Amino acid sequence: MDVMRVLHMVGGAGDTSYASNSSLQKIAISKARSIVEDSILNLYGTSIPESLNIADLGCSSGPNTLLVIKEIIDVTHERCSQLQRSMPELRLFLNDLPGNDFNTIFMSLPAFYNTLKEEKGLPLGTCFIAGVPGSFYGRLFPINFLNFVHSSYSVHWLSQGVIKEAKLDSFDLPCYTPSVKELKAVIAMEGSFVLDQLQITEINWDTNDNDDSEYYFFDKKASGQNVAKYVRAVTESMLANHFGAEIIDELFEKYAENVGEHLAKEKTKHVNIIFSMTKKV
Repeated sequence: MDVMRVLHMVGGAGDTSYASNSSLQKIAISKARSIVEDSILNLYGTSIPESLNIADLGCSSGPNTLLVIKEIIDVTHERCSQLQRSMPELRLFLNDLPGNDFNTIFMSLPAFYNTLKEEKGLPLGTCFIAGVPGSFYGRLFPINFLNFVHSSYSVHWLSQGVIKEAKLDSFDLPCYTPSVKELKAVIAMEGSFVLDQLQITEINWDTNDNDDSEYYFFDKKASGQNVAKYVRAVTESMLANHFGAEIIDELFEKYAENVGEHLAKEKTKHVNIIFSMTKKV
């Protein structure tokens, strides 16, 4: 399986699309907001550069794509106001694999620019957004080009290159979730960055299951379907490539049933590691 060619979230805005089934990722982004804000403020200090190059690696498509970009712009605007400085020119690069639905992102940009103008008074020419297709395991940008890099729910995808299907005994999902100890060891071994902050958060498998809501009522079938939809939005391209598109509907119907049975016995959570790093000078 050629991961770079096959892997992409389900595009468009349909019922099984990533855009319609990315509430898990949205919650994860919201939980990381404070660290993103701190990192941006640390980047500026008391000086504001004339321009900033910012990248979001693994941006996907849908409502979450511009969510982090908006947060970065909001923090930058607030900091500039505090220092009574003009906004820098922002060059924002959205990266994902070539199969990503970049068209949906691009069609949403005019409305996004209008929002920036209405809410922040930012004229056209303050913010430039471009798509950068390709694997972030290879080189995407010139040396020492980026000032700030963000990535959410992306680095768990492994870089595998091309694997001949004839050598596979079973489906191979190129995904790995490290422990905190492993993460720290990799950062230390690579040696180019200083680990600034690290937090561990948990999110319910069924994102509609709100621990803080006294009105939530567990429904086994609905919970199973909710989980199955966001898993399908992420993995369908790889599963269809390996097993054939004809089995996808039945596969996720059964998966939803199994997840519902599991959640009826035990509430299960995703564990997320949120961390920020600064490049050593």
